[in-house]
Amino acid sequence: MRVRLVGVLSLCLITALSAWTLQGRETAFASRLSVPDTSGRINAVDLEFAASLVEQVAQNSETISFRATKTVILWYPSGTSACISNIMHKAPNLTRTEYLPSSASDCGFRTVISDGNSTWHYEPSLQVVFHMSDSFSLPDSVLTNGSSMESTLKRDISLIKANYYISLVATDNLAGREAYVIKLEPRHPGNPWRIIWVDREYPFILRTEKYRPDGAMSSVSFYNWIEFFPILNDSLFELDIPPNVAKVELPVSGDIMPLAKLEEEANFFIPVPEFVPPGYVIEGGILSLYKAFPSAHIRLTDGLNTISYFVSPKIAGGGRREDNMSEASDLLEMISRERKVPIDGTQAKLGNYQDAKFLRWSREGYEFTLVGEVDESILIEVAQSIDVPHIPHRPDQQSFSEYLTRFLYQLFWIDR
Repeated sequence: MRVRLVGVLSLCLITALSAWTLQGRETAFASRLSVPDTSGRINAVDLEFAASLVEQVAQNSETISFRATKTVILWYPSGTSACISNIMHKAPNLTRTEYLPSSASDCGFRTVISDGNSTWHYEPSLQVVFHMSDSFSLPDSVLTNGSSMESTLKRDISLIKANYYISLVATDNLAGREAYVIKLEPRHPGNPWRIIWVDREYPFILRTEKYRPDGAMSSVSFYNWIEFFPILNDSLFELDIPPNVAKVELPVSGDIMPLAKLEEEANFFIPVPEFVPPGYVIEGGILSLYKAFPSAHIRLTDGLNTISYFVSPKIAGGGRREDNMSEASDLLEMISRERKVPIDGTQAKLGNYQDAKFLRWSREGYEFTLVGEVDESILIEVAQSIDVPHIPHRPDQQSFSEYLTRFLYQLFWIDR
């Protein structure tokens, strides 16, 4: 299991730099843009028009087919990463992404295929296929304005409009197509921001530049070439792999639920942060499906950005638990160089991998982790607002490794 965990985590870190590739299907539309006649001239202060483009991008996410070549470049303190991928998407939910190997590798393409229900990730360098059921969903009870996914979409659009200055700053040409250039700048300090290039014919994002809270560019992703509405046979979305390749099933996660239901169904007390950063709302949370390892994952969102909060009871005694926690610590050390910061009398560890910052600490019988792309001061303020009661000793826990694997895979692959 340990070898597989290291392989999974390494894979997550490698593919994280290309996670935007999967998001192509989340920003494309079959309907054409409904825009005014600007005669080639754009008013840079036309905020209403810019906001309407962003709304059209958000509302029609899976109704266009395309094939394309995409480049992703990331900058972070330890260096720069880049990759090129070939993407095919057949609306509404078939996607095939092939990552080009480096010049030093003869392993062939890394391939990811998703059909909306499951994701298969073929990693030729490990001779492994990772399979994960896409069971994560939003039940009606977690939606804020109704009983459909449309309500969640409306909520997110409303949050984006409330939390970001949206402005149309220019027009440009990219991948042989004309595009509107839109800037989304946070109203509240400490949050990342971005600039997007939206195709003038279809509400499809052709390029994204992402910036850290301090204004430094953290990543850029763009299509080198794209064709809309190609003829794509369903057989292209079937994974053909050699018979000797191993298959690894990633643990299935539960559904997100409202905070009140999360606390009701948990078999342990969940300390909830009293401080929610300006502009954010608590979207809900997920409970571990492994009853022997109670843990909760709570998500906060401002419509465009997310902060994840993980909490679990810490178990004293029991060698198996200690071994698992040591393994988890080793895995986390792979993704960050950490430094110590004080959190209410205890020493927390603060580190980062690429854009994401990790803050983790133990206190009064609990283990906590905060993950987000926000300024570290926000994570620290959230952590300091958590009131932690003392809990009694509980029996030893099992299956921590598998649960952590799923969480890490979601963090670096799905959530980003």
